[in-house]
Amino acid sequence: MEFWELAEMILEGITIENIRSYSHEEVVFPKGISLFEGDIGSGKSTVLMAIEFALFGLGSQKAASLLAKKSESGFVILDFSVDGKKYEIKRTLRKGRTGVSQDPKNSWIRIEGEMLPLSPSELKQQILEILRFNEPADPRAESRIFRYAIFTPQEAMKEVLSDPGRRLETIRKAFGIEDYGTARTNSMEVLLELRSRGRILQERSGNISELESDIVESHKRIKELDTDIAGLFNAVKTKKAKEEETAATIRELREENNETIRLKSERDGLVERMDSARKQLSQVKDDLAELESESIQNSQRMKKLAEIKRPETELSMADIASEIKRFQKASDDLIGLNSSKESILQEISRLRGNLGDRIDADRKSIESELDILQKEKESLEESLEEITEKKDKIRSQQVEKNTLRSSLEREITEFEKLGSICPTCKQEISKEHHHALVDKRQNQVDRLNQELKEIADSFFDSDSNAKEIEGKLGLHQTKVDQIQQSLLPGIDELASKKSSLSEIEAKIREIENKDDEEEGARDKEYRENPIEFLTNLKDRMVDFKNAAEQTSQIRESEKRIEERVSQKRTRLGTLKDEIDQKETELANMKKMLELREDVEGRISELESRQDELREEINEMSGQLAASKERRNSEQEKATTIEKNISESKRWQKKLKILSELEEWLEEFFIPTISQIEKQVFLSILHNFNETYIRWYSILVEDPTKESRIDENFTPVVNQDGFDQEVNYLSGGEKTSIALAYRLTLNSLMRRETEAMKSNLLILDEPTDGFSKNQLGKIRELFDELKSEQIVLVSHEKELETYVDNIFQISKQDGISKISRLN
Repeated sequence: MEFWELAEMILEGITIENIRSYSHEEVVFPKGISLFEGDIGSGKSTVLMAIEFALFGLGSQKAASLLAKKSESGFVILDFSVDGKKYEIKRTLRKGRTGVSQDPKNSWIRIEGEMLPLSPSELKQQILEILRFNEPADPRAESRIFRYAIFTPQEAMKEVLSDPGRRLETIRKAFGIEDYGTARTNSMEVLLELRSRGRILQERSGNISELESDIVESHKRIKELDTDIAGLFNAVKTKKAKEEETAATIRELREENNETIRLKSERDGLVERMDSARKQLSQVKDDLAELESESIQNSQRMKKLAEIKRPETELSMADIASEIKRFQKASDDLIGLNSSKESILQEISRLRGNLGDRIDADRKSIESELDILQKEKESLEESLEEITEKKDKIRSQQVEKNTLRSSLEREITEFEKLGSICPTCKQEISKEHHHALVDKRQNQVDRLNQELKEIADSFFDSDSNAKEIEGKLGLHQTKVDQIQQSLLPGIDELASKKSSLSEIEAKIREIENKDDEEEGARDKEYRENPIEFLTNLKDRMVDFKNAAEQTSQIRESEKRIEERVSQKRTRLGTLKDEIDQKETELANMKKMLELREDVEGRISELESRQDELREEINEMSGQLAASKERRNSEQEKATTIEKNISESKRWQKKLKILSELEEWLEEFFIPTISQIEKQVFLSILHNFNETYIRWYSILVEDPTKESRIDENFTPVVNQDGFDQEVNYLSGGEKTSIALAYRLTLNSLMRRETEAMKSNLLILDEPTDGFSKNQLGKIRELFDELKSEQIVLVSHEKELETYVDNIFQISKQDGISKISRLN
């Protein structure tokens, strides 16, 4: 049985906001007996639920049932003291997308003024430590000690009385007896698990003898394979020695064969060089013949070049070129000037055609005519602008009078619809006055029509004048454009062309006069066409110069030919000596090759033998590798068997330990727990029955009735020697039994925990259904409880005389309010 040292707890105050039917309420809890009274459904029990929520969280309560329906968030702040130390705790509910839950960001506890922000589960753990409640801190579980030692809702107590299964569960929870059942259940589960594992271990360790037989057989096969591997290894070694000996002989023969190949290669090279030397000898002979032919041709060309003579003239090539250039320039200038003259004459002819009879007009008279036209044009533009302004003014008057006429016509129409009553002053209108109003406006309309006709005529005349002036302006503008764009530019261009023509004609005369002056001084040898004569002279001078140069080149070529002929004849003798030497070397090499003809056949025979040896080695190596593979596989198998034997022995050892533990649980531990549970249960039943009888006797003074607790913790009422079921009792009797049961739980919890002080007790509707006589027992009940602070919730006003403090709870428009009466 566990014992807890519970602290002395006193409630100081509570703040409730948006919890169930409360919007915002603050209550200060005094010491002594405090009564919270009000009509059914006014919100009394909510105060108790808020206290439990602040201390231990939701427990079995649903967050959505605590938060006010239309609120997004709500909270409870509880002030209390434990052993004189002050505490303040806050828990907040918030509505989210997935529902209502506690808000960890707005949950905290203040200890002696120092705030600690904690999560909801951390808050519960902190409270259990402060109150020294030795129970799990599961946030979804109620506090067993608080529920059975301090506060149990009356309705929950009545449900316990009517439900035997729940009643025993409550007793087991209240006194911690369920721990024995839990231990027994857990032990049975452990026992079943041990048996299940034992069967597995039995399977794993049951093949040790079979495995030991397998390992002996495996070791035997390994020895046999080791013998086979040793024999194959020696055979392979012998074959490899023979193969290496054959390979050495082949290498020696191949070296000898390589020498033969080298000699053959040298022979072939020597033959190629002899062929090359013969080709060179033939080429040298051809080159000598070609050089002799070239020398003959040069002699013939020298004879022809000697026939070319120098022209008889004192002029040099530079002088001839300068004279040609001078005559050519004069000719080109004259041709260009004549072409320009012809082009200008064509332009003058075109301008004469464009100007016509005004070709000889004076520019000043034309400019004077242009000034007169410009002034007449400006006068016409001013007149047109005046007429346009007049038209705009007439159009404005026309719009104004049309607007006035439309307004008068609307008024006439409205007067015709008025009838005999004025809509403004509500007085009667006579027919004479009505006609006067209409006639006056009709006369104004007629006058406006006449004025509009006159305005339209005036506008027509102005528009005609404007069109006439616009026509004149167009004619003037055409004349001005003709003078500015055609006549004046044409006269200026004609004068410019005549001036250019005079300049060109003067230049032509100057060139012709200069040629005439130079012709008298020029030598007669130029004759009639100096450019042709000078060009011919130049060509003859060039031919003579080229001939002299070619003669010099031929002489140089002859010297080079003589040198090359000498070189070719020396090379010819060298090649003949080289060919004779190579023919001697070739004859010696053929004799050496005849002695090496059988080497390749011997190499071929040895290579065939080497291939046979290699095939035999490969075959034996394959057999050796296969044997090694079988040996490794067998070794792995043996290792695996040994590992399995070791593992099976380890499982066998574990199986023995599990069997011993299984036997201990089944034969000793589980029966012992059941025996202890039975003894504890009987002890609690005895104390529970005595305490219950005492509380029942205080609440019910009926000598014909007595009540006790049976072995299932069920209250039994006996009247005149007959037992009665609780369900058939009156409401007041049921309440008395429930209250006695509740106080019995409270008393035994305090007694069993030894150090728990009777400082706080919360009772929810403890007198529901009590008669007046039973209500009179409440004072005796309170005196017997001897609690420093008792909180009552009831709708019985008769309890007011038995309490120290009264709080009135009322509900208006769905909102609960708390007010203190004394």
